[in-house]
Amino acid sequence: MYNILKDSLISPKNLLKYRNKKGLFTFFYLFLLTAFVSIGSFIYYFKLPSPSLINTSLTSCEYLDEGLSCTSDTYSPSEEYQIYGFSTYFLTENATVSDIGVMPDQSMVFSGKNLTFYQNNEAMTSVDLSPLLPNYDFDGVIVFVGKILLVMFLVFSFIGNMLMLLVVTLISTIPFFRLKQYIQYRKIFKLVIFAISPFAILMTFYNLIDFSQWIFFILMLVAYRSVFQLQRELYFQTYSHLGSFGSPTQNPMEPKNPNDVTDEAEIVIQDDENEESDEEESKEE
Repeated sequence: MYNILKDSLISPKNLLKYRNKKGLFTFFYLFLLTAFVSIGSFIYYFKLPSPSLINTSLTSCEYLDEGLSCTSDTYSPSEEYQIYGFSTYFLTENATVSDIGVMPDQSMVFSGKNLTFYQNNEAMTSVDLSPLLPNYDFDGVIVFVGKILLVMFLVFSFIGNMLMLLVVTLISTIPFFRLKQYIQYRKIFKLVIFAISPFAILMTFYNLIDFSQWIFFILMLVAYRSVFQLQRELYFQTYSHLGSFGSPTQNPMEPKNPNDVTDEAEIVIQDDENEESDEEESKEE
């Protein structure tokens, strides 16, 4: 994997050496790129205040047999707390959602034995906390809910980043469509995944540093250099091979006979190393 990452950054045309990598290997490489891109999200969520800071001493709330109860003289239903980006409120027996007022876009409200999620002041879903109450006190419920939210955010962030890389890969394969009659699309897709490595690294630093969007767009053009060079090399190697069977002066962008579809087995993309060296390299990795 290190050699693929190095070639995608320094010499993208050498990515053709890895065209015969297995699908499972490609998936793990995509998984690795997604992990890099997700570093910023992981750091962001782990730097947020721990839900354990919201406890009975701070809120004067506790769970009784009848549900949530807040008995302090300073208790206010509009008092706002933060749990991983959610504005959090606690309603005692006699309080209602209207007592909170206008809530932020993403909010959640503990009331009775339920936890309700709100989006733009509209209830989206409610969770019954009754199964937790025999084993957890107020502090334990808050910590448990916080852990569930943290895992959900990290998983959704990781899946979202992987989908983003897949969409970028799919869009980047569009210029390669004219080669589909000579090379299987799955091999093109595989090579493009390797070629978007600079883009994934750029997204990693963008999520960590959050620099200007103008700088990001400029660097994105530089990161796409590997895809452009891969496209040029793949077209050159493919039509150079075809030219050896036809007119050597044939325009690479206009195949001599669109109906003459060469079998992929006849398309031998020239490498600096033979297949045996590819196999030895994969064993070393």
